[in-house]
This record gives sequence, C-alpha cells and structure tokens, in this order.
Amino acid sequence: MGAWLAALKVEVKHLQRDNEVQATELAAVKVKASFTENRVEAQAAELATVQAKVDNAENQVEALKREGEAKRLAFSASFLALTPGNFGPFNTHTTLVFRHVVTNVGNAYNPHTGLFTAPVRGAYHFEFYIYGHGSSNPTSAVLVKNREQIFTAWTTQPEGGQKTSNGVTLLLNVGDVVFLRMWANSRIHDNPDHHNTFSGHLLFTM
Repeated sequence: MGAWLAALKVEVKHLQRDNEVQATELAAVKVKASFTENRVEAQAAELATVQAKVDNAENQVEALKREGEAKRLAFSASFLALTPGNFGPFNTHTTLVFRHVVTNVGNAYNPHTGLFTAPVRGAYHFEFYIYGHGSSNPTSAVLVKNREQIFTAWTTQPEGGQKTSNGVTLLLNVGDVVFLRMWANSRIHDNPDHHNTFSGHLLFTM
C-alpha cells in the first residue's frame, strides 16, 4: 500500500511538471500569436497609410488635370453670312450671335446664344471686329459683361466699307457672361469672307 501511494505521488508530480511545461509552451504560443497579431495590425495600418497616400496622389492628379483643362479656354467665331447681306437696323438693341465657330477650346462660348460663360475665375481678354457698308445708319457694337456695358466700337460714313473694333481684359467670376450687342438703329454687313468676328481667351486663373 505504501509503495503504491509513493508511486502515485511520483506520477502526480510528473503530471504536474507536464502541465507546467504545457502551460509554459501555451504561454509562449500566446506571446507568438500576440506578436503576429500586432505585426498584422501594423502591416494593415501601414497598408492603409500607403493606400491613403495613393488616393491622395490620384486626387491631386485629377485636380491638376481639371485645373489644366480649365486653363485651356479660347474661342473665335464669325457672324456667318452665307450670302452677302445686312443685319439691321432694328429699333432696339440686339444681341449678336456669332454662329460660325473657328475655335472653341473648353466650350465656354455658345454659338446658339452668342454668350460666353466663364467656367473659372480669372482674367480674360476679348476682341471684336464689326463691319458695315456706308449709310445713314452707323456700324456699331458694345461688349457687355452680364448687364454692364463695357466697351463700344462705333463708326459711320455715308458710303464705302467701314470697320470698327475694340478689345478689353476683364476679371470674371464663375458664371459671368460676356456677349456683344448691336446698338439700336445700327446695322452690320457680312458675307462669306467673315468680316465680323468675336474672340476671347483666358489669360490666367485667380
């Protein structure tokens, strides 16, 4: 009985040592697992940072692309008379619609309405040339910004061809509209040689 009890105690001690060893190994496994989890989390955080940098770079590229496209703004159009003829006179001021578009980079000029609408804030330069035949009616046009009359081109003579012109640099905000208006009781003459023209372009954004 005493020998059996002594052997049982020895076996219990062996089991205790085995449990201690297994506990130590389990603790080591947990440490490794925790270290692995920390590395995974660190790598995930690093990957998120890299992705954020990539997204930011892509956004910057898109912004630069849009800015570059916005900076490319220029148009030039003529009044377009398929056959020689006069336009006017009328008893009211009349918007001139230049329908024959030669250049319209950025599509800010509308050949159906004659309006140029600024898509970005900046300094723009405009020029216009108006042609007519001599008569008792003057040849004239005024450049209008929104509802404000800016510069006028006006000439008159009793006979022969006559041409007048003007130009201006304007600071425009987004949505500002620029167009040409013919004075009341004026008239212009045009033909396939395209004497009457309206042009503009963006100098720089602000």
